[in-house]
Amino acid sequence: MKELDMTQVKQIISLFALSCLSGWTFAEIKGTSFVHENWEIYCDNTGTCRAAGYQDEDGSDAPVSILLTRHAGPQQAVKIEFALGDGFEEVKSSQLKNIHLYVNGQDLGTIQGDGRDAPILGTLNKVQTQKIIDQAQKSAEIHFKNAYFDWIVSDRGMTATLLKMDDFQKRVGTVGALVKKGATNENQVLKAQPKRVVQHIKVSNQPYLTLSPKQKAYQNLHEKLMAVLPQDFECEGYYANDDMQSQPIELYKLNNQKVMAMTPCWRGAYNEGSGIWMLDEAFKKAEFVTDQASDYEAGIIHSAQKGRGIGDCWASAEWVWNGQHFIQTVDRWSGMCKGIAAGGVWNLDLIDAVVK
Repeated sequence: MKELDMTQVKQIISLFALSCLSGWTFAEIKGTSFVHENWEIYCDNTGTCRAAGYQDEDGSDAPVSILLTRHAGPQQAVKIEFALGDGFEEVKSSQLKNIHLYVNGQDLGTIQGDGRDAPILGTLNKVQTQKIIDQAQKSAEIHFKNAYFDWIVSDRGMTATLLKMDDFQKRVGTVGALVKKGATNENQVLKAQPKRVVQHIKVSNQPYLTLSPKQKAYQNLHEKLMAVLPQDFECEGYYANDDMQSQPIELYKLNNQKVMAMTPCWRGAYNEGSGIWMLDEAFKKAEFVTDQASDYEAGIIHSAQKGRGIGDCWASAEWVWNGQHFIQTVDRWSGMCKGIAAGGVWNLDLIDAVVK
C-alpha cells in the first residue's frame, strides 16, 4: 500500500474523532486546524487555540518557531513561546547565549530560555509579546539573533492564521481581536468549555484468539471487517516476496458482549498502521475505529506516525475504552516538519482530555 502523506494521516485521525464519540452526553466544541504558508493553527474542544509560525524553507540552517496560545473567553491574554533549533548541527553552548529579539529592527532585549542545548525553549515577556501581537495585520520582521545565529520567523501566513484564531473564538469586531478589531465588548465571544473526561476501563492486554489467513473463520471475519472499512481506505496487509499478504487477526475481550479485532493494514517507508474494529461477541456487527494504530495496551489504542523520515514532526492519537466505546482522547500534531528538533516541539491539539 502506498504510504499516506502526513496531511492525509491527520485528516484520517480527525475524521474518526467524531465516530468514536458514540454515547457522548454533551455538545463539545469541535476542534479545527488551518495551515497557510509558514503558519498553522490548531484549536481544541475547550476553545483554546495555538498558532505556530516558522522559518522560510531557505532558513533551515537556523530553524525556529514561535507559538501563540490563547484560551477561549473574554479578556484572555496571548502567551508566546519560542523554539530555536541548530539544524541538527553540533554547536557550543557558548554560541547559544545572549540572544535578543528584534521586531522590525527594534531590539526588544534578551530572551529568557534554556541556552545549554538546542532547541532553546522559552517564553517571551509581556513587552516582547505585545510587540509581535501589534504586527498581526502588518508585515513583521521577527528575528532572534546573537553573534552566531540569526533565527528568522516568516510572517507569510501570520495574518491569515491569527484571523482564523479570532474567527474561531468569535472575537472578530471586538476590542480583543488580534486582526480585525472593533468597538464591541467581548461578552459574546466563545466561552471556554471543560476538557473531555473519559473513564478508562482496563481490559486484558493479551488476545484470547488469533486467526491466521488460512483459517475459514479468518476469511469470514475478514470479510465482515472489510465490509465496514470506510470508502477510500485499504487494509491489504504487508508486502512479502513482492506479494501483498494478509496478516493475522487478533481478538481481545472487552467485556461479555464486545470484543476488539486488530490486524496490520499497511506499511510504508517509516510508518505502519493496524486496523481496529469493535464487534459483538457473535461477530455479527463490526464498528471501525481506526487504521492508524501503532500499539494497543489494556484498553488504550496508541497511534504515532512520522511526518518524514528524520522524525522532526509527528501525528499522534489515542483512543480509550470506557466500557462501551473507544473514545478518542488525543488528536495531536507536533508542528511543521521544519528541522527544529527530533520529535517536534509543540503539542498542537484538536482534543484536550483527562483520562481517569
